[in-house]
Amino acid sequence: MSGIPESPDVNVRQIRQTDSDAVRALDSSIQGTDRSFTWDLYVKRLLSIIELDWLQYPPWGCYVAETESGLVGFLLAERQTTAYGLPPGARIVAMAVEPTLRRAGIGKMLVQALERQARSEDIKQIYSVLLAEDERDSKFLESAGFNASDLKIYAKHV
Repeated sequence: MSGIPESPDVNVRQIRQTDSDAVRALDSSIQGTDRSFTWDLYVKRLLSIIELDWLQYPPWGCYVAETESGLVGFLLAERQTTAYGLPPGARIVAMAVEPTLRRAGIGKMLVQALERQARSEDIKQIYSVLLAEDERDSKFLESAGFNASDLKIYAKHV
């Protein structure tokens, strides 16, 4: 036995307005070492957009993974403008998979859904910006085919 959970029957689809409570519940259930340091700030912002009553279409680049027992993962992304000096593309801003189902391929399925959407719209790059302490998330992104960027980010604590 490899210690990797058996892959459940998973459906990945675009997020719907009715998914916001389940996304919020999954996000808030992940605590301690299982929680990303980077993505805490973005979930609330994107869910507030998803919950808008007048929203006719799902927000761009937002997906959920579900099994017969319910929502087990999500990926929230947005189009990346040149505002941060990056070439235009897409940026993953938050992502989570139920901790007991990690390493079962669900995260990669979510990233692949975003890749398909990006390719269909001729978007050439997908970015993800992490804090240095999110080493586990860095390893996941590398396993999903992401490479360290040529860009450097400098910071000075004051």
